[in-house]
Amino acid sequence: MDHTPENLEHFSAQQQELEEQQPSYTPRPLHHRVLAWVLIAVVLFAILGTCHWMVNFR
Repeated sequence: MDHTPENLEHFSAQQQELEEQQPSYTPRPLHHRVLAWVLIAVVLFAILGTCHWMVNFR
């Protein structure tokens, strides 16, 4: 590819078009993040509880 000013302007215009087409990042709502952490805690509690039960009561 030749690095002429015309080609560079064309490439720059293409990049700007691509950036405009891509949707901007929108973060998840707070309740989604809180629910995710709660579910992670539930799964960890279940795994640790199962391990504790298997070690002590089986």
